[in-house]
Amino acid sequence: MNTGFRTMLFVCAALLAAPLMSACADEALAHINQGDTYIEQGQQDEAIVEYGKAIELDPSRAVAYYKRGALYVDNGQYDLAMADLSKAIELAPDMAAAYCDRAIAYGNTGQVDLAIADLDKAIELDPDLANAYSNRGAAYLSKSQYDLAISDLSKAIDLDPYLAEAYSNRGWAYFNVEYYESAIVDLNMAIELDPELAIAYCNRGWVYYTKKKHDLAIADFKKTIELSTDPALIHAAEQGIKALEGE
Repeated sequence: MNTGFRTMLFVCAALLAAPLMSACADEALAHINQGDTYIEQGQQDEAIVEYGKAIELDPSRAVAYYKRGALYVDNGQYDLAMADLSKAIELAPDMAAAYCDRAIAYGNTGQVDLAIADLDKAIELDPDLANAYSNRGAAYLSKSQYDLAISDLSKAIDLDPYLAEAYSNRGWAYFNVEYYESAIVDLNMAIELDPELAIAYCNRGWVYYTKKKHDLAIADFKKTIELSTDPALIHAAEQGIKALEGE
């Protein structure tokens, strides 16, 4: 199964509190605040426009690049995301969240080693950043480095026990090292935390398939197809059903 990189949408308080130097900076902050309001209202496109206006008025405002870059990550516009997040890092090299989100863009464009390097830096800057451990664990999982994945995902869960993706990914790592009961426990928790996390159902379906619990496996694969819009994930679930129906 594919592993998931999770986007972080927060900024360091120190950046938000940076002193304003001009009327343009005041106006730039107003656009940032308006963008934040749009995010709260679920209007991402409008937020992107507002952050762009802030950047036009104050090109040195790292937080505006960061916030727009994070939205581009959410939208799957990874080239734009990498450009904005790289600019944010250039302007504010200690912004851990920017490294974490750029890693998501790298990871989702197949640049896993660059993702890991960014996550190493994010963790160096903020050792309590749960999402950085979760995302690095996902990156290790994509490289089949299961022990490293389990270690990072366990750390993420210690820091934030409500990260459904971390449980799902750790469950898949456990499956790959044949710790099937631990895998089911983690995948159950992922689904409890996020009942619409399609990949957790698919992963659990394959664990049940391996354990020859065919009815449970089929139910999970069907739930995956119901919830998912990811063609690769839907195909994996369909293949599971096909394999079971052929037995």
